[in-house]
Amino acid sequence: MKQTAYLVLGLLVAMAVPVFGQAFTDVPADHWAYDAINQLQKDGILIGYPDGTFQGKRTLTRYEFAIAVARLADWVRSVMPAGGAAGVSKADVEKMLADYAKKSDLPSVPQNLATKDDVNAIRKLVDEFRDEIAALGVDVDALKRDVAALGARVDAIEAELKRVRLTAEANMFAVSLSSTSDATGQPVVNLDNRTATYPNEALFRNIGLVKDFDLTITGRVSDTVTAQATINYGNYLDYLGSVDDYAGGVLPNKSDDDFFPYYTFVQAAIGQKGSLTVGRFPLQFTPYTLKKIDVDSYTNILKTDDGNYPVDGAKLTWDFGGVDLTLFAAKNDQNKYLANGLTGQPFSKVQGATGSGVGGLDAVTQSAGLRATVAIPWEGTLGLTYYEAWNRAAYAAGTRDKARVYGADLSIDIPWVKTLKMVGSWTRSEALAADTAPATVDDVDYLNTAWDAKFSAMIGSFDVAAGYKSIGRNFAAAGAWDKIGRWTNPAGVRGPYAEVSVPILDNLKVALNGEFLKGGDKDDPLFGAGVWGSTKDDKLTKAEAAVKWSFSKANSLDVAYQWIRFEPDTAGLDSADENYLTVGWAHQLAPNATVKVGYQFIKYDGGATTSGPYGKDYQGSQAVVQFGVSF
Repeated sequence: MKQTAYLVLGLLVAMAVPVFGQAFTDVPADHWAYDAINQLQKDGILIGYPDGTFQGKRTLTRYEFAIAVARLADWVRSVMPAGGAAGVSKADVEKMLADYAKKSDLPSVPQNLATKDDVNAIRKLVDEFRDEIAALGVDVDALKRDVAALGARVDAIEAELKRVRLTAEANMFAVSLSSTSDATGQPVVNLDNRTATYPNEALFRNIGLVKDFDLTITGRVSDTVTAQATINYGNYLDYLGSVDDYAGGVLPNKSDDDFFPYYTFVQAAIGQKGSLTVGRFPLQFTPYTLKKIDVDSYTNILKTDDGNYPVDGAKLTWDFGGVDLTLFAAKNDQNKYLANGLTGQPFSKVQGATGSGVGGLDAVTQSAGLRATVAIPWEGTLGLTYYEAWNRAAYAAGTRDKARVYGADLSIDIPWVKTLKMVGSWTRSEALAADTAPATVDDVDYLNTAWDAKFSAMIGSFDVAAGYKSIGRNFAAAGAWDKIGRWTNPAGVRGPYAEVSVPILDNLKVALNGEFLKGGDKDDPLFGAGVWGSTKDDKLTKAEAAVKWSFSKANSLDVAYQWIRFEPDTAGLDSADENYLTVGWAHQLAPNATVKVGYQFIKYDGGATTSGPYGKDYQGSQAVVQFGVSF
């Protein structure tokens, strides 16, 4: 990712010898240059030694620091246009802004980049060390003119950033799903649980043409307030049916074009440590607590792939001395493309519940909660999450009307083994019976926890990982923790899993992963008595291999095969297999334009009709062509 000119400034000053430290532990507050140094350090322009000192315990001489200031001269001149301050044109500003990195894209970069105050601090240091810099052979007057020109350029950039900015992303794709099942069989079903219109339907006889256009408008209302709106147009959201759950049903040949405000929010900074967001904004926490499932496995559309729920409400973030806190309250039934509000399990229903929303609720009208993260030793992070969700009144009477989700997650780098990392989580979901519910409707507070622990490391050039997960039959947070063939967010499973990635060549990589799971904690039907999931000794195995070959600068080829086997531990019942063979080609037409072509062969062998989790046998294929451009 390209860095701004100001980050280059920070690096150059940091490379100067000597430099001031991150905390300046040996520079007193009455030091002659303390204010200027402190300003540059606070904004991340000056960085120092890991121990937070200027140069150990040694006294700094004016001459030594003059060398550091003098080194700015060449850089300042290199970034200025030939005409100096007068040479700053709108094209110059737009060129710099085109490469301007977003803070969200640079988590390791200081939150505040260079400003007018930073330029003033540099000017003050040049004035302070005028004689020493001149002794080094630097034309101080010319340097001061260049610093003044740099200040003018910063003013121009800051003024431009306050203006309204427009960005857009357009995607168009054609999709066709064919079925070679006979008339008495079941039409083919793809990974998103969509089926071909009819059995025995040929490829390209049921093509769906889908359009998706996102226009994002961002404007700075003031130095502390920003407004943003993402307006969607097309038939993509209508094609999906909903963005929180798989729509099911048949693949449509057409769907309606529509304008829809996907995001519309205002964000205001609160001091130096907090922010308040109000409107329809993106929200997600962790895969086991709050993260939207990918409702479209076959195309790359950022807004539905990034895991964010678009929620209507307010969010407050605050840094309490190293503890990052997020609080939110949201309405979830204002968005017509979020049919269930927050989805827990699209297909695997919580026992005794009818809905697929969080906690097994039918539909979620509102939610509220918080998340806190804190840094811990071993370069680790500890996170705590809690939120509640409420059912719609029309569904709540006589059933369950509220769900709770709470959990903890941990990530640490093991200090005594290089590259070894451990991540783990424990999460619990509950659904509470309504006051009007009969005695036969109880709280779902059993078989409702999920825990997952994984170790990963780099061994030579191999990236390897291994873990173990246990997901209770009634666990149903609004997360996105796994996908096994057609089964999204599996519950009632437990067992180990492993992943390995191997670079064969610089442009060729092979990835392998597998899951080796069994049924849940006790006999608890998953799809019904006598099928896979009826007993804790039923086996579920997933194996997947993928190859990515970037055979030229603009072209890449992906080949993947996924195999899933369900093995019921019941005499007389057959195993069932799912198979997916996928081939994809991507071509970079331009830096901001890509075309992708994909084909997938699909086959399901259910064995005996009563033993397979998805009914009768089927097979077929799916083809997708996607063209995307951003500007």
